[in-house]
Amino acid sequence: MLRRDAISTATTVEDSSEETKYSGLTSQLIPNFDEVEFLLTKICDTTSIAEVELKLGGFQLRLMRDLSGKASTVPLPSPVPVVDTTTAASDLNGSINSQLLSKPLPFKRDIQTMLDNPADEGLVIIRSPRVGFFRRCRTIKGKRAPPSCNEKQVVEEGKVLCFVEHLGAEIPIESDISGEVIKILLEDGEPVGYNDALIAVLPSFPGIKKLQ
Repeated sequence: MLRRDAISTATTVEDSSEETKYSGLTSQLIPNFDEVEFLLTKICDTTSIAEVELKLGGFQLRLMRDLSGKASTVPLPSPVPVVDTTTAASDLNGSINSQLLSKPLPFKRDIQTMLDNPADEGLVIIRSPRVGFFRRCRTIKGKRAPPSCNEKQVVEEGKVLCFVEHLGAEIPIESDISGEVIKILLEDGEPVGYNDALIAVLPSFPGIKKLQ
């Protein structure tokens, strides 16, 4: 009876030892997180593997992906427009020469949009100091002189751009800055109110404030 119990005990110990060995072997076969991540990274870096199936002990991994998609075409960038530069004439003293930047019309939107956001377009709006009528030129002895300025014309600071007829007198409206006349906002003879927009000018050096 004692010998039979000893044999049974020995068999149980042996079975437990085998289970322990198998369990240890199985745990060694299961990959850790870093190994799985490394494997997935390598697979994703390739373009020829569409399906992977991995079985290690109690670990199982299956990965499938579609390789039939075509590579997207990257659009070519639009060409950058070339900006022309023009040398301005010197001032009356002949002591200062400056480079005036000649640009195409910076926008193709309606006048109201331009008036609502002049700063966004880098524009300076010349406004009326009086109530009256817009005049593009002066009347001399009953005859109309040529227009004081035209669109796309480069003007100097202080140049008379137009006139406002007020109580029979023609008040000259001068430019506050040097630059290019982008848009004459009114037709000759149109009524104007105080601070109404008359002419849009693109400064020669946008963003640089005049020194006081």
